[in-house]
Amino acid sequence: GAQAVEQWQADGALGMLDDAELLEFREHLSRPLPMANTWLTREMPGVVTVVGDFSTFVRLAVSHLRQLGLRSLAILVLKVGPRIRERFVGQFVQIAKPQNPSQAALVFNAERSLLLNPDAKVTPVPHELAAWLRSLPKPVGVLSPDLGGGGYLIRCCRALKLRVPEDVAVVGGDDTDLGLASQPTLTSVLLSMETIGQEAMAQVAHMMAGKSPTASTVRLTCADLVVRESTGLRRPEICDIAAALECIKNEATRGITVGKVITQTQHVSRVTFHRHFLAQVGKTPALAIRDRKLEEARRLLRSTELPLSMVSDLCGFSDQRVFARLFRQVEGLTPRDYRKRRLARAGKAAAGRSSFTGGFAQV
Repeated sequence: GAQAVEQWQADGALGMLDDAELLEFREHLSRPLPMANTWLTREMPGVVTVVGDFSTFVRLAVSHLRQLGLRSLAILVLKVGPRIRERFVGQFVQIAKPQNPSQAALVFNAERSLLLNPDAKVTPVPHELAAWLRSLPKPVGVLSPDLGGGGYLIRCCRALKLRVPEDVAVVGGDDTDLGLASQPTLTSVLLSMETIGQEAMAQVAHMMAGKSPTASTVRLTCADLVVRESTGLRRPEICDIAAALECIKNEATRGITVGKVITQTQHVSRVTFHRHFLAQVGKTPALAIRDRKLEEARRLLRSTELPLSMVSDLCGFSDQRVFARLFRQVEGLTPRDYRKRRLARAGKAAAGRSSFTGGFAQV
């Protein structure tokens, strides 16, 4: 960090550093540099902090959560630092006006690696955090403004058997990649990092020109709410009927059930799948599975001399009696009679071909 800046002989710096990282960076510089930092930290001489306005985050999140009919609202701040409670908790309480302000906020220091890795394990959930989440009146909406904090909170809720969003609706400040990596996906208040970066560069250029910074902290109201599953947005009801039909074609004779077809090929409810399948195929999934089994049974009866019990097994029927009953319902014949009739027809066709001599007419 600082060593590379010295080698470049830079006249200014732009960073995204927390308190400890910023302090270490500044201490290793041989000369003070004008700097803009896009992470909320303590005030330092020669450093302008450029961040999103937190009150904008709270207003967007609270306005959305209040539309969900929740019993309570709360905030989880996952870093401990100077004036954190005043800056984050104080503004939340002022805007959200929770019924029990002392219960509605937890400032808890979480490892940054746990926040930025969507696959990081959170078990065991820290006792203080677990007790706080369990104590909140449900259903509750929880804001988690730290980068990666929303996904971390969702993983903690899942570990504690708290349903998201049914028990805990979550709004975070995670970027798009982290938000989509969460299960369920995370509703986020997204900052315009391009706008923040442009303002940070402008502040650095201003100081490099020998001018004093206009303010120690610049807060920008450049944010949008992106609603996803953690506050109740359902996945689109898109059924992959082609995948279901392919699965039935390949697996029906192996005893696959409708439930397994849905599990293997769909991301919608059983009711939704049945409705779309019936509309597109003209029959229920169960009938499609039955018909595929019977199709294979007809092929084996025509082309082999396998025992009926083996035909039944190879076609995925639970036993020979079920096979015989279903076959007769559809074909009007028992499997044995169907085979006899097919063999008789095949014999007549073969005899007809053998009696035909053909030839050319003489003229």
